Amino acid sequence: MRFINSLSTSTMRQSVFIALFCVTFLASCSTAPNSNDVNTPSRTASSDAAEQHIVDMVNIANKDANTTLTAIADKQDQRNVYLEQASLRLAEVPAAVLAQYQQAINAMKTQQWQNANSLFDNVIAAQPQLSGAYVNKAIIAINQQAFEQADALLAQAIKANSSNPYAHQIKANLARQQGQYAQAEQGYLTALALWPQYPQAQINLAMLLELYRGKLLQARQFYLAYLANQPDDEQAKRWLAGVEIKIKRAGLTLPDNTNGAG
Repeated sequence: MRFINSLSTSTMRQSVFIALFCVTFLASCSTAPNSNDVNTPSRTASSDAAEQHIVDMVNIANKDANTTLTAIADKQDQRNVYLEQASLRLAEVPAAVLAQYQQAINAMKTQQWQNANSLFDNVIAAQPQLSGAYVNKAIIAINQQAFEQADALLAQAIKANSSNPYAHQIKANLARQQGQYAQAEQGYLTALALWPQYPQAQINLAMLLELYRGKLLQARQFYLAYLANQPDDEQAKRWLAGVEIKIKRAGLTLPDNTNGAG
C-alpha cells in the first residue's frame, strides 16, 4: 500500500462495496507499489490497496480535531463516531432519497459514472447536508481524472460534515499529489482525530512523514500503529524497517515502544 503516484482511471476503478444499515457505500482500492526501496525518496508508489472509503449519509456535530502527532499515534480508541451516528442520521432521510442513493452506488459499481453522477445530484438537491454524496461524486471525478473538481467536491463534503474522516483522507491524498505536504499532513491528522484506527490514514501519514516531511520518529509511530491492526502487511513491515534504519543513521534514539502503538 502506497500513496497514489498517478491517480489513474485504471487504478481508481478497482472498487468494492460493503453494506451498512441497508445502504451500500463505496470502497475504492488501488494497485500495489512500484518500488520496494526503503532508502530512497523515489519510493513514491501508488496508493491504498483495498482501502475502504465508506461514504455514508451521516451528518454529525463537529468536533475538535486538533491534536499532536504522538497523541494520535498512541491512541487506542477504536471508535468511529461518524459511523456510530449512521442509524440515527439515516432514519431522517426519506426512503425515496435512500433509494436514489442506492441506485447511484449500483451505477458506480458498474462504472456508469454519468448515471451515478446524475443520481447523486438528485440526492444532493433533496438532502444537501449529506456529505457522502459529495464524496462519491469526488471519487467519480477522480476516475475521470478531474482532480480539481474532486478536490472542490471534497471541500463541499467537509463543509457539509467536517466529521467525515473519509473526505479528509481522500482530500489529503490529492493534496499530497499536488505537493502540498503540510496540507496533506493536516488532512491525515484530522481523519485520524475523527477515527484513530483509520488504517489508510495511518499508513499514508507514516509515508508522508518519512518521505516528504522528514519526521522519522513520528513516521515510525504511525507505521507501528498501522501494523498493530494490519500485522500481515509485509510491505509495511519493510517500510518500518527502512525508516528505523534511517533513524539510526540520523543518530536518533528509537523509543522503547517496539511492540507497536495505536
